Amino acid sequence: MHAHLPPRNVLKLSGYFAFLYLYHGVTAIRDMGDVDNTSVAAARSGIESGAFPGPRIFSCGPFVAGAQPIRWPNTLVIHEPAAAEAIAAQIKSDGHMCIKSYEDLTVPKLEALKVAARKHGLTLAGHVPTPLGYEEALVPDVQHFFGVPPPESLERDHILDRTAEWRAVDETRLDEIVRVTLEHGIVNTPTLVSTHQLLLYRNYQAARQSIPARLLPRLYADVAWHPSEGMAFWRGVEDYLDRIEDSSAKKQKLLLRLYQAGAKLQLGTDPQQPFVAPGWSLQEEMRVFETAGIPIEAIWRMATSQAAGTLGIADLGRLERGAPADLLVFERDPTRDLDALDSLLAVIAGGRLYRRADLDAALREYQNHYRTGIVDAVSIPATRMTLKKTFLRNY
Repeated sequence: MHAHLPPRNVLKLSGYFAFLYLYHGVTAIRDMGDVDNTSVAAARSGIESGAFPGPRIFSCGPFVAGAQPIRWPNTLVIHEPAAAEAIAAQIKSDGHMCIKSYEDLTVPKLEALKVAARKHGLTLAGHVPTPLGYEEALVPDVQHFFGVPPPESLERDHILDRTAEWRAVDETRLDEIVRVTLEHGIVNTPTLVSTHQLLLYRNYQAARQSIPARLLPRLYADVAWHPSEGMAFWRGVEDYLDRIEDSSAKKQKLLLRLYQAGAKLQLGTDPQQPFVAPGWSLQEEMRVFETAGIPIEAIWRMATSQAAGTLGIADLGRLERGAPADLLVFERDPTRDLDALDSLLAVIAGGRLYRRADLDAALREYQNHYRTGIVDAVSIPATRMTLKKTFLRNY
């Protein structure tokens, strides 16, 4: 419920990302922001044409921000609340199912976007802007637990501070977040795995050999995720590791309290963030939820029928006659023990059968292609250049 796809480029990563979702048993994703307006189109066209297999794709389209300068190329700026109607109409017309609310939005602009989203049958999902608290923004579907730390407790408007700086989040604040969530029916997609994976920077060289690093081309671990030369907004992460560990523990505590209070929670992962690989990361998010104390049966409900309901396909995620044929076949029962996720024997997506042996063979082919000297020679310098052009503003 919080996925991302790579932009269209000469490396043709769309097919590989789509495959990795299926390989790990993910048959539907909600793309939460297309950075340059090519990612979703490239994946959808490839899947629909049969060029490569992939999951069902639901999308939010562009980021909707409240001011300049923008942070990503594919961003719509809402200059005044009255513009919300036109923005929602455009997003609906372009075939998206949600509006990705982003940064620099004021309360009046957020309120206008909520009204416009409801009118056009869209979900408003996204960030709580840095200057606003969770209870001020009241974003219907909050991502990453943003807004939980009081805004005045953050030293700067930056992703590292927003992810790691939870020292001001005490028991009283947790109680307040639970109260507001229930009172306003807020849904949370916390993407806890993306916080947890940052702790791998305690040993970056070892992290380069981790499963997500080995799944993806070297341009990710060696360039994009490099602690001093990679994505600008994660540079300096080593100085935040103790705070990240503290925030990770508090996020799990909040997660359990919300679950016990009956709040709606969703599984999402924010792929392409450091050491967060598509597909694999959803299985890890499920394990983090279990570690926090959420029962396995509830986790599977979130991962299947509940998510399908949010995406608007009532029978998706159910085993019953007439339901969409998206099925997973396991050797052992993962509804009793999540370790059994490793026993996946087959994926059936849209009625098409993909056996384990065929999936493993395809994975080897992809890795033989993407982890070669030729691809490295082209992709690594190209990625360094792309990083400078894509991130228009420090996060």
